[in-house]
Amino acid sequence: IVFTYSPMASMDVVSPADAGYDAKKLNEIKDVLDPLYEDGRIPNYVVLLAKDGKIFYSAIRGNTNVNGSRPVDKETAYYVASMTKPIVSSVVFALIDEGKLSLDDTLNSFFPVFDDLFVAPGGSFDSAFEELDREITVLDLITHTSGFTYGESVIGLGDVAKQYDEIGVMSQERSLNENLEILAEVPLVAQPGTSFNYSVGIDLLAAILEKIEGKRLGDILNQRFFEPMDMKNIGFGKEDFSDGNNIAWFYGAPRDGVKPIGKIEDNGISWKIAGLPFAPEPGLNRQFDNGGGGIWSSAEDYLKFASLLGAKGLWKGSRILNEETVAKQTTNLVPGLGLEAFEAQFGNAASMMSFGGGLGIKRESASSDAVDYYFWGGICNTAFWIDPIDGSSGIFLTHHCPGQYNVNDELEQIIDDARL
Repeated sequence: IVFTYSPMASMDVVSPADAGYDAKKLNEIKDVLDPLYEDGRIPNYVVLLAKDGKIFYSAIRGNTNVNGSRPVDKETAYYVASMTKPIVSSVVFALIDEGKLSLDDTLNSFFPVFDDLFVAPGGSFDSAFEELDREITVLDLITHTSGFTYGESVIGLGDVAKQYDEIGVMSQERSLNENLEILAEVPLVAQPGTSFNYSVGIDLLAAILEKIEGKRLGDILNQRFFEPMDMKNIGFGKEDFSDGNNIAWFYGAPRDGVKPIGKIEDNGISWKIAGLPFAPEPGLNRQFDNGGGGIWSSAEDYLKFASLLGAKGLWKGSRILNEETVAKQTTNLVPGLGLEAFEAQFGNAASMMSFGGGLGIKRESASSDAVDYYFWGGICNTAFWIDPIDGSSGIFLTHHCPGQYNVNDELEQIIDDARL
């Protein structure tokens, strides 16, 4: 495939009416987010909405640091974490369309270190270990049905998740190959293809992509998306941003020995959040590009990617992804799993959810296969969504780690109601 493009520095801006939306109704978005900000529960927020590659609404409030004076804007870098997964998944499907990869390809055909995996059913070390019924495939990895998991610090399962945390699975302080060797020594939590367990599977897919393309993941994404779409504030390291100082700080709930920030002179807000004990900086201690959760992005740049999917692979009239690629990514790839499979992992946020290629698929109702929207989010309270009705997309960013204010459904419903 030959990609053609005409770079443009930023997204054009149109009025809500020009995009087919009621501006007054869209402002109800602020009614949802302003109370959270004014009550000191989130440090800031950025919301952008786009259609046909043009921004038609923005709501922005707060500073990059609650102690500082620099306002956040559409170019402020946030840690979008698991929102890395849909971007990597798009490359997977692009390579499938190019004949370089198949959903049926097995993990151990790329990395023989995974030849002798075992399963600890339910993630318990008290149960008898099982040999694999079959090998793990690319489809298993992309749909989180591989049997891998995450540590307990995310939503991992059982003793296996505890071991993930103890040994630091996929640690940025080791090389990618070292991490793969360590991961191969830990049992799976389920037989491949039998259950949904949110996992490091996309990290493994990223390693497969690097092996096929012969280059680092960041370079693959630069070539496929970031350069053709002129994304200046997205990537794995500080060098990927036009202004390395325009970075949102991390905050979270107070914890043992750490009190909330409280009132700041001349601010007027009594902050109920606390700073987190790690530096707010992209690429810290990074030895490899983490395909499952390593990207930082501005709201505008990630919205370009969401708009690309909403337009079925077109950006500013240029073909970046094949329409068939996007169609595969937005198809329910786990039809055999019921809705309860996702609620068990993510709670009420996953009601009426199925799963595609790195994307959650929200149904209109539990009894309907009609899609309300496609979406995904990150652990630090970031999220995006795409509406299949008109290809519009939206993004919400703040920095509360771990995420505590999931407002996807509420915001998306406001936007639906505002459509003229």
